[in-house]
Amino acid sequence: MNWSYIAGFFDGEGSISPNGGGFRVSIPQTNKKVLEEILHFTKVGFVINVKKRQAHWKDSWVYYIASKKDVYYFLSKTMPFLIVKKENTLNAMHILKNQIYIMEKKIEIHNKRKREAKIMKLKGLSYRQIGKELKIDWGYARRLILDLA
Repeated sequence: MNWSYIAGFFDGEGSISPNGGGFRVSIPQTNKKVLEEILHFTKVGFVINVKKRQAHWKDSWVYYIASKKDVYYFLSKTMPFLIVKKENTLNAMHILKNQIYIMEKKIEIHNKRKREAKIMKLKGLSYRQIGKELKIDWGYARRLILDLA
């Protein structure tokens, strides 16, 4: 198993589609073992069973990735080998890269506020004072300090 094989498989059988604020990657297949090998190699996503809509249809499964970071990782590894989905992949990667950057910045700000709020609480400030100082709701300040947010 290697990325060029997976890219060929994805290029022919898979899809990349909008999913809420990001994208999802899916590869449907009637051979579960192939999808499990892809999952084992990539270490992202999961394999799910697809319910048959007709009794005479074969069992089928879908290799599925929904996490923004995991989708970006998968696309970045397969992109050099893609032909059919190359343009869509580049567009999705550009959007995902920006979304991941924004998400990481929000997490960074959240963690900074959490550290500052805990330090202020150790100094004896009330939740209301901390909220006012950090320009956040006092209830949010409380949740930060109690690790509920």
